[in-house]
Amino acid sequence: MNWLVGRTTVGCVAACMGALMTVCHAAPWSTAEIGVDTQGDATIEADSVAITATTGDIWGPADTAMYVYQEASGDFDFSARVADYQPANPDWGKAGLMVRQSVDADSANAFINLTGNNGLKLIFRPTTAAETGPGDAGVSYPDQVHLRMTRAGGLVTAFTSPDGVSWSEAGGGTGPGAEIAITDPVVFGLALSSNDPAVEAGITFDMFGGLATPVESQGKLAVVWSSLKARD
Repeated sequence: MNWLVGRTTVGCVAACMGALMTVCHAAPWSTAEIGVDTQGDATIEADSVAITATTGDIWGPADTAMYVYQEASGDFDFSARVADYQPANPDWGKAGLMVRQSVDADSANAFINLTGNNGLKLIFRPTTAAETGPGDAGVSYPDQVHLRMTRAGGLVTAFTSPDGVSWSEAGGGTGPGAEIAITDPVVFGLALSSNDPAVEAGITFDMFGGLATPVESQGKLAVVWSSLKARD
Protein backbone atom coordinates (compact mmCIF):
# COMPACT_ATOMS: atom_id res chain seq x y z
CA MET A 1 0.00 0.00 0.00
CA ASN A 2 1.13 3.57 -0.62
CA TRP A 3 0.90 7.07 0.72
CA LEU A 4 0.04 9.48 -2.05
CA VAL A 5 1.81 12.80 -1.61
CA GLY A 6 0.49 15.25 -4.18
CA ARG A 7 1.40 13.43 -7.39
CA THR A 8 4.22 11.48 -5.75
CA THR A 9 3.69 7.93 -4.51
CA VAL A 10 5.69 6.76 -1.49
CA GLY A 11 5.68 3.10 -0.44
CA CYS A 12 4.46 2.14 3.01
CA VAL A 13 2.33 -0.36 4.88
CA ALA A 14 -1.23 0.64 5.85
CA ALA A 15 -3.72 -1.29 7.95
CA CYS A 16 -7.44 -0.53 8.21
CA MET A 17 -10.00 -1.01 10.95
CA GLY A 18 -13.63 -1.97 10.66
CA ALA A 19 -15.92 -4.98 10.72
CA LEU A 20 -14.37 -7.67 8.48
CA MET A 21 -12.36 -4.98 6.68
CA THR A 22 -9.38 -6.54 4.93
CA VAL A 23 -8.57 -3.94 2.26
CA CYS A 24 -5.91 -1.46 3.41
CA HIS A 25 -5.64 2.14 2.35
CA ALA A 26 -3.78 5.29 3.44
CA ALA A 27 -5.09 8.74 2.60
CA PRO A 28 -2.86 11.23 0.78
CA TRP A 29 -0.76 13.84 2.55
CA SER A 30 -1.10 17.33 1.13
CA THR A 31 1.00 20.45 1.69
CA ALA A 32 0.02 24.10 2.02
CA GLU A 33 1.99 27.32 2.35
CA ILE A 34 -0.41 29.12 4.66
CA GLY A 35 -0.50 32.90 4.75
CA VAL A 36 1.41 35.70 3.06
CA ASP A 37 5.05 35.31 1.97
CA THR A 38 5.30 31.74 3.23
CA GLN A 39 7.94 29.55 1.63
CA GLY A 40 8.39 25.91 2.52
CA ASP A 41 8.93 22.36 1.43
CA ALA A 42 8.25 18.87 2.71
CA THR A 43 9.95 15.53 2.11
CA ILE A 44 7.63 12.63 2.89
CA GLU A 45 9.20 9.21 3.29
CA ALA A 46 7.55 5.96 4.30
CA ASP A 47 8.38 6.50 7.97
CA SER A 48 9.07 10.24 8.36
CA VAL A 49 8.09 13.74 7.28
CA ALA A 50 10.74 16.47 7.05
CA ILE A 51 9.55 20.08 6.70
CA THR A 52 11.39 23.33 6.06
CA ALA A 53 9.84 26.78 6.25
CA THR A 54 10.61 30.48 6.01
CA THR A 55 7.58 32.26 7.42
CA GLY A 56 6.16 34.74 9.85
CA ASP A 57 4.37 33.55 12.99
CA ILE A 58 1.51 31.27 13.95
CA TRP A 59 -0.28 33.80 16.14
CA GLY A 60 -2.72 36.70 16.13
CA PRO A 61 -5.81 36.58 13.86
CA ALA A 62 -3.99 34.87 10.95
CA ASP A 63 -1.05 32.50 10.48
CA THR A 64 1.93 32.00 8.24
CA ALA A 65 3.14 28.42 8.26
CA MET A 66 4.18 25.41 6.24
CA TYR A 67 1.56 22.72 6.76
CA VAL A 68 1.57 19.01 5.88
CA TYR A 69 -1.90 17.66 6.43
CA GLN A 70 -4.73 15.27 5.71
CA GLU A 71 -8.45 15.95 5.53
CA ALA A 72 -10.64 14.01 7.96
CA SER A 73 -14.14 13.76 9.36
CA GLY A 74 -15.13 12.90 12.90
CA ASP A 75 -13.01 12.42 15.97
CA PHE A 76 -9.36 11.46 15.67
CA ASP A 77 -6.27 10.55 17.67
CA PHE A 78 -2.94 11.48 16.07
CA SER A 79 0.63 11.34 17.38
CA ALA A 80 4.18 11.76 16.13
CA ARG A 81 7.69 12.04 17.50
CA VAL A 82 9.81 15.14 16.97
CA ALA A 83 12.96 13.43 15.71
CA ASP A 84 14.85 16.68 15.05
CA TYR A 85 13.97 20.37 15.35
CA GLN A 86 16.01 23.33 14.13
CA PRO A 87 14.15 26.56 14.97
CA ALA A 88 15.07 29.74 13.14
CA ASN A 89 13.75 32.11 15.80
CA PRO A 90 14.68 30.26 19.02
CA ASP A 91 12.17 32.21 21.09
CA TRP A 92 8.96 32.09 19.08
CA GLY A 93 9.44 29.89 16.05
CA LYS A 94 6.89 27.08 16.44
CA ALA A 95 6.44 23.47 15.33
CA GLY A 96 4.04 20.68 16.23
CA LEU A 97 0.68 19.02 15.57
CA MET A 98 -2.22 21.14 14.35
CA VAL A 99 -5.89 20.78 13.48
CA ARG A 100 -7.62 23.49 11.42
CA GLN A 101 -11.00 24.09 9.88
CA SER A 102 -9.20 24.85 6.62
CA VAL A 103 -5.86 26.01 5.23
CA ASP A 104 -7.08 29.61 5.16
CA ALA A 105 -4.69 31.80 7.15
CA ASP A 106 -7.38 32.96 9.58
CA SER A 107 -8.91 29.53 10.17
CA ALA A 108 -9.93 28.33 13.62
CA ASN A 109 -7.26 25.93 14.86
CA ALA A 110 -5.55 24.24 17.78
CA PHE A 111 -1.79 23.68 17.83
CA ILE A 112 0.31 21.71 20.31
CA ASN A 113 3.64 23.35 19.62
CA LEU A 114 7.18 23.55 20.85
CA THR A 115 9.66 26.41 20.65
CA GLY A 116 13.40 26.57 21.08
CA ASN A 117 13.55 28.61 24.29
CA ASN A 118 9.97 29.06 25.50
CA GLY A 119 8.81 25.52 26.01
CA LEU A 120 5.75 23.65 24.84
CA LYS A 121 2.03 24.40 25.10
CA LEU A 122 -1.32 24.20 23.34
CA ILE A 123 -2.41 27.39 21.61
CA PHE A 124 -5.62 27.94 19.67
CA ARG A 125 -7.78 30.31 17.64
CA PRO A 126 -11.35 29.54 18.74
CA THR A 127 -13.15 30.98 15.71
CA THR A 128 -12.29 32.36 12.28
CA ALA A 129 -10.06 35.47 12.48
CA ALA A 130 -10.10 35.51 16.29
CA GLU A 131 -6.94 36.20 18.26
CA THR A 132 -4.70 33.25 19.08
CA GLY A 133 -3.84 32.45 22.68
CA PRO A 134 -3.01 31.92 25.41
CA GLY A 135 0.13 33.96 25.92
CA ASP A 136 1.01 32.08 29.10
CA ALA A 137 4.40 30.40 29.35
CA GLY A 138 5.10 26.94 28.02
CA VAL A 139 6.72 24.04 29.85
CA SER A 140 9.99 22.24 29.25
CA TYR A 141 10.04 19.10 27.12
CA PRO A 142 12.54 16.27 26.52
CA ASP A 143 14.58 15.81 23.39
CA GLN A 144 12.69 13.86 20.72
CA VAL A 145 9.40 14.41 22.52
CA HIS A 146 6.31 12.59 21.31
CA LEU A 147 3.26 14.80 20.68
CA ARG A 148 -0.34 13.65 20.55
CA MET A 149 -3.60 15.40 19.69
CA THR A 150 -7.14 14.10 20.02
CA ARG A 151 -10.38 15.56 18.73
CA ALA A 152 -13.82 14.92 20.25
CA GLY A 153 -16.24 17.23 18.46
CA GLY A 154 -14.98 20.75 19.09
CA LEU A 155 -12.75 19.72 22.00
CA VAL A 156 -9.07 19.28 21.15
CA THR A 157 -6.76 17.81 23.79
CA ALA A 158 -2.96 17.64 23.69
CA PHE A 159 -0.61 15.13 25.27
CA THR A 160 3.15 14.57 25.48
CA SER A 161 5.31 11.52 26.11
CA PRO A 162 9.02 10.81 26.44
CA ASP A 163 8.64 7.40 24.80
CA GLY A 164 5.35 7.24 22.89
CA VAL A 165 3.93 4.79 25.45
CA SER A 166 3.23 6.71 28.66
CA TRP A 167 1.21 9.86 27.90
CA SER A 168 0.51 12.91 30.05
CA GLU A 169 -1.79 15.84 29.33
CA ALA A 170 0.29 18.71 27.97
CA GLY A 171 1.23 21.46 30.38
CA GLY A 172 1.83 25.13 29.75
CA GLY A 173 -0.60 27.82 28.67
CA THR A 174 -4.05 27.37 30.19
CA GLY A 175 -3.97 23.58 30.05
CA PRO A 176 -4.20 20.66 27.65
CA GLY A 177 -7.66 21.27 26.19
CA ALA A 178 -9.26 23.82 23.86
CA GLU A 179 -12.77 24.29 22.48
CA ILE A 180 -12.69 25.52 18.88
CA ALA A 181 -15.42 26.09 16.29
CA ILE A 182 -14.74 23.36 13.73
CA THR A 183 -17.10 21.24 11.66
CA ASP A 184 -16.43 18.29 9.37
CA PRO A 185 -14.37 17.99 7.34
CA VAL A 186 -11.26 19.36 9.06
CA VAL A 187 -7.57 19.23 8.23
CA PHE A 188 -4.97 17.94 10.67
CA GLY A 189 -1.27 17.30 10.54
CA LEU A 190 2.17 18.88 11.01
CA ALA A 191 2.92 22.62 11.13
CA LEU A 192 6.12 24.68 11.14
CA SER A 193 6.81 28.42 11.34
CA SER A 194 10.23 30.03 11.40
CA ASN A 195 8.96 33.39 12.74
CA ASP A 196 11.87 34.90 10.84
CA PRO A 197 11.28 35.78 7.18
CA ALA A 198 15.00 35.61 6.45
CA VAL A 199 15.97 32.32 8.15
CA GLU A 200 14.76 28.80 7.38
CA ALA A 201 13.51 26.48 10.12
CA GLY A 202 13.39 22.70 9.86
CA ILE A 203 11.77 19.78 11.62
CA THR A 204 11.51 16.02 11.13
CA PHE A 205 8.62 13.95 12.49
CA ASP A 206 8.49 10.17 12.68
CA MET A 207 6.94 7.31 14.69
CA PHE A 208 3.37 8.21 13.71
CA GLY A 209 0.46 6.67 15.56
CA GLY A 210 -3.27 7.02 16.09
CA LEU A 211 -6.59 6.71 14.33
CA ALA A 212 -8.40 8.98 11.90
CA THR A 213 -11.20 8.83 9.33
CA PRO A 214 -9.90 10.35 6.09
CA VAL A 215 -12.20 12.01 3.58
CA GLU A 216 -11.87 9.99 0.38
CA SER A 217 -13.20 10.62 -3.11
CA GLN A 218 -14.42 7.02 -3.08
CA GLY A 219 -15.77 7.04 0.48
CA LYS A 220 -14.31 7.01 3.99
CA LEU A 221 -12.01 4.44 5.56
CA ALA A 222 -10.71 4.23 9.12
CA VAL A 223 -6.91 4.20 9.10
CA VAL A 224 -4.78 2.86 11.93
CA TRP A 225 -1.83 5.23 11.93
CA SER A 226 0.19 3.08 14.29
CA SER A 227 0.39 0.47 11.53
CA LEU A 228 1.93 2.87 9.00
CA LYS A 229 5.42 1.40 9.05
CA ALA A 230 8.27 1.36 6.56
CA ARG A 231 9.05 -1.91 4.88
CA ASP A 232 12.47 -3.26 5.77
